[in-house]
Amino acid sequence: MYILAAAAKIYVVLPSIHSGNEKIHHINMISLNLLVESAAWCLALSVVAWSISVVRTDVGIADVFWPWFSAGSAVIYALDSWPLPATSVGFLGLLIVSASRLSLAVIRRTHRAGEDRRYTDIRNRWGKGFAIKSLPGIFLMQGLMGFALAMPLAYAVTGFQNASILGSLFIAVWFLGFLLQVTADRQLSAFSKADDGTGVLSTGVWRYSRHPNYFGELCMVWAIFGLAAANGGAWTLFAPLLMTWSILRFTGISRMEDGISSRRPGYESYMKKTSALIPLPPRKHV
Repeated sequence: MYILAAAAKIYVVLPSIHSGNEKIHHINMISLNLLVESAAWCLALSVVAWSISVVRTDVGIADVFWPWFSAGSAVIYALDSWPLPATSVGFLGLLIVSASRLSLAVIRRTHRAGEDRRYTDIRNRWGKGFAIKSLPGIFLMQGLMGFALAMPLAYAVTGFQNASILGSLFIAVWFLGFLLQVTADRQLSAFSKADDGTGVLSTGVWRYSRHPNYFGELCMVWAIFGLAAANGGAWTLFAPLLMTWSILRFTGISRMEDGISSRRPGYESYMKKTSALIPLPPRKHV
């Protein structure tokens, strides 16, 4: 099995036309052994996170580990192509910094407010045996999503030898998304310290978007895909699409805003005049 894994390659073949002549180009591949290593990392991380959650009775620990599915997989992909150009190493460093920041932000939030309300609601709905149910239902599913979402990094992190103006543009988009996410999280943290659970944050970047942190994250995700596509990884389009769907319809906006108007009376008015995701000027007439 190991010999097959080490020898096998996944090839995506797309037709293209150059100078009037039809050619078949082998789009870059991720070797099967690298996919196995990434999957093993995500599986191990899922089990570790679940074990800690059972001991602490806090499923919110899942969010502490979430960014490390991608960051760890990026390291695996990078090491396979080592040595890398300085730009690749720098971008890998930014990914690790971003993952560390997110984990620390969740740890601070949990220390202040306890388990995330969304996970508490799931705990109450699933009832008896939740600890066992949460392994496949939350942690292994999260690991599977992390594994899939990390695939573009196999191309994005290792493709800087083909650096271009377009690649520089995607890096700029990633960095702007990162700055927006950091700014939004800091403003939310400062607001939460004085909030009694009924207030509405409608200043700073939150004046223009109800979820600027999510928009920043999507900028980063799509920028990574752009880098991947520019280096033979266009077939990983499913990854940013999956993340976009998750934020819009699954774990993000829809779940965050479910029933929020009953807890925060001013939120309904805030929703009417503020964009849900893309930062836009507030609506003057609602």
